[in-house]
Amino acid sequence: MEGSSSPVRVVEQCHISPPPGSVRPTSLPLTFFDIVFLFAPPNESVFSFEFPHPLLHFTRTILPKLKHSLSLTLQHFFPLASSLIFPPPPSKPFLQYATGASLTLTLAESSGNFNRLTTRRVEDVAESHLLIPPLPPALVSEDGTRVVPLLALQITVFPNSGICIGTNCHHVLADESSFHHFMKVWASVCRSGTDFEIESLPSHNRGLVKDPSDLENKFLEDWRSWTPIPCELLGTQLLIGKVRTTFVLNKAQIDRLKLWVSNLFIKLQDSKPAHISSFVVICSFTWVSMVKTEEITDDEMQCCFNYAADCRERLGYSLPRSYFGNCLSLRSSQAKKSDLVGENGIVAAVNAIGNNVKDLENGVLRGAEDWTSGWLKGTTSTNINPRHFTTLAGSPRFDFYNDLDFGWGRPKKSEVINVDFGRCVYVSNSRDEEGGIEIVLALKREQMDSFSSIFKQALKFAGVDL
Repeated sequence: MEGSSSPVRVVEQCHISPPPGSVRPTSLPLTFFDIVFLFAPPNESVFSFEFPHPLLHFTRTILPKLKHSLSLTLQHFFPLASSLIFPPPPSKPFLQYATGASLTLTLAESSGNFNRLTTRRVEDVAESHLLIPPLPPALVSEDGTRVVPLLALQITVFPNSGICIGTNCHHVLADESSFHHFMKVWASVCRSGTDFEIESLPSHNRGLVKDPSDLENKFLEDWRSWTPIPCELLGTQLLIGKVRTTFVLNKAQIDRLKLWVSNLFIKLQDSKPAHISSFVVICSFTWVSMVKTEEITDDEMQCCFNYAADCRERLGYSLPRSYFGNCLSLRSSQAKKSDLVGENGIVAAVNAIGNNVKDLENGVLRGAEDWTSGWLKGTTSTNINPRHFTTLAGSPRFDFYNDLDFGWGRPKKSEVINVDFGRCVYVSNSRDEEGGIEIVLALKREQMDSFSSIFKQALKFAGVDL
């Protein structure tokens, strides 16, 4: 993080544990929902808040509250202070909380421009990554057991301007629903000074997850034969020349798009789409614009749009909404490039994504045996080039804007910034209006200009001006 030209310097680094005696030593197995994300890189998020005060004011008045509230919160969300244990084969990996376990909290100061980093178009995405702490290195015991930390936090103060809370969380630990739950509770405890008012405590009962098809062992077998992408190939060189842009649509604009799409289907097919929703419409316009931005010469190329659907209320048996961990169905919609870039590309996209969403009614685990071999490692079809995958992260269901008031106001901006490394789109609720949606993606500057033009033209054709 620090260097001769870095605008960020570390002020303090500490370790935060649950209150002494509040959590017993605990081991948690990984379910098949978790094992899928052994393939995935950590999730990196930045929550930015306006804070017109100097660093000294923050360290004296705010930092002690953040530390104390984090400790209180961790007694309920103890897996966040746990480690991921990889014993030698054939033993299975698992989570372990040991007495005194902690997570790393870094306090940093930045001389950078807070307002520049929180605009809707960030011209240098590499700056944002200075706000993310590295995960501590794994430890290896004499018998070869690896002990991997799962979460690191960083609070970066921009004196007299703002605060950024950066999080680096291994996806095997939690999906967005669980991570939102943790952040919401931490903010509430910090704001109120007590954990007595927590509305919903997390459930850590992994025994509630049923696995009649033995997906756990199937996924573990695939994982053991998998060769990870070297870390250096996911380094900062991938960020050079990239810009990150946030597009915002309000509820009225989204409703207009849904009506336009429905009327287009009636005009062309004498019927409404199989499934029409804000999610389907936003994803379809984004996907078509992404494919048009890419220079794909093969018209027969199959393009994929990947997303994840929360399973907590779709499994056919009782699993609490507060279940902590991963509980996602990995989905992939496909369409030919020629169909997506054609005159009625939106119809092709809405059909592909809408039918895929509707198929959830037939079982969220249908086809799950292919999640690791297909969705994450590429695909079993030789006609699909991984370069032409578009992956969606996030969900408008989780309100990081209104739920993350630590006591000095809600965030000015909420972002998942590991979208910077690939063809990934992040979707969240809008800060500005209930029912609105934010779409965040990062591309090379020339590609972003092209995408922005194509995306706005498509929306304008449907009667929506950005």
